[in-house]
Formats: sequence, structure tokens, C-alpha cells
Amino acid sequence: MNINRHLIKLSQKDPLQRRQALEEVLNEEGLSYMRQEEEPSVKVPGGIVNYLLNPWNEKASLLFCAHYDSVPGSFGANDNAAALCILIDLAKKLSSENFPARFAFFDGEESGNAGSRFYVSQMDRKAITGAVNLDVCGYGDTIAVYDRGYKRKPSVSNFCKRKVLEAHNGLLVKYLPKSDEASFSGTAIPAVSIASLPRWDIQYLKVLSSMGSGILGRPPEFDMILEQMEITSTMHGGYRDTPEWVEPEAMERIYGYLMDSLEIYRS
Repeated sequence: MNINRHLIKLSQKDPLQRRQALEEVLNEEGLSYMRQEEEPSVKVPGGIVNYLLNPWNEKASLLFCAHYDSVPGSFGANDNAAALCILIDLAKKLSSENFPARFAFFDGEESGNAGSRFYVSQMDRKAITGAVNLDVCGYGDTIAVYDRGYKRKPSVSNFCKRKVLEAHNGLLVKYLPKSDEASFSGTAIPAVSIASLPRWDIQYLKVLSSMGSGILGRPPEFDMILEQMEITSTMHGGYRDTPEWVEPEAMERIYGYLMDSLEIYRS
């Protein structure tokens, strides 16, 4: 399995070319989809185009999601084309088994999670049992899972089990930068976020998690610590957010972890 085969194509600086590349890849892989569109507004001048795979099994299921947009001027290879590649392969595998699952590729994550917020406002809540969000998944030797307090919820608990995490060099963490999983807050749908990062960055995450939720603001040291993390160079236009820095081993590690987490439901 050449999990990074579409990485270069999906790593586009121009947002319209990036969108077109995603459409072409989905068509090439035989994954049928619908475009969920929101008209331009003051908050989102360019509008929103989410890509939702047409479900191959109508049973209520997990939603696997990742954002496809990137910050202006960035290739967005690790943030977030690597995650797109992982989910495309996962969708092909689960569809071949007729295993119930839904997939969404969100626009506007870099604009306040605009795409996922729009999706949540329109979704059929009875169809979604939980959400698994992938963001920054192509660099580093350690899987970081932020359970947002949902680790005991049946639909996502398997992604948080120590045995599964240890088998794939993974850890539960108490903080990851907010991504599309945050849009599900208040919906009663449990959502977890998954990333890959170098092992030594975990220590920085522990310090960041001790600085509070950010509702009342954070100390200046927060941004200073975040900038010291190696993973920061692979996201938001950092110099490592290019295809040559993405590690197929990191992507394969997350794919294997997702498959093992789903094994109890697939058996």
C-alpha cells in the first residue's frame, strides 16, 4: 500500500487547485461524494465546500474527518494532506467490507472550523455515533490522541484503549490544538482528535495542558512553548509543511492504529 501516493497532488498552495485535486483523487479512487456548500458570507468570504462521501452502508456509524484547506501560501502537506491520504485508504478498505462508516473532508478549518461547524449545523445526528478527527498526521514517531473527556463513550472508547495505543506507539494526551472535533461540542456526539508528533513534543503538550482551556486567555509563555515544538514546523506554513518532510511511516502507523481500533467492531 503506497499510502502517500496522492500526497504531492493534494499539497497545493492555491485553494481552488487544492479543492480540484481532492475531487480528482476521490474520483480516481472510485469514492462517490457530494459537495456540501455554504454561500460566501462576511465571516467566510470564500464560502465553504465540504466533501462528504456517500455512505455505502446506511447504519448509524462513526464519522472520520479531516480538513483539506491550508493556511494561505502553504503547501499544507502535513497540515493536512497527509490525513486526507490516510482517510482515503481507510474509506476504500471499509467500503470494500461494507463496514458502516461516514467520511467528511472539511473546508475552512483554518478559518475557525467554518466547514465542520456548517456540517454540524446540517447533519443528521441520529446517523453519527461519534467523530474521529485527523489533523497533522504525517510526521513524528508518536500518535497523540486527545479524547476530550470521551474515552469511556462506547463509540470512541476503542481509540483510547491502552493496549491499542501501546501497540502503535500512541498515548492519550490532555491537550491538542483545537481542530474540527471541537465543532461537535454540545451535540452529545463524542469526538476525539488524532495527530502524530515526535516523542519529545509530548512533554511540551503536558505543560500546555496545565495552562487551562484558554477561555480566559493564556499566558505569553503558551505561544512561546508552542513555537518550540518540532511539530510546529510542519503546520501552518512552517518550513516542514511540504511533501518531502512527510513520513509515510507516520501515516502508516496511524492507519494501522485506526484499523486495530475498529477491529472489535469489524469482527
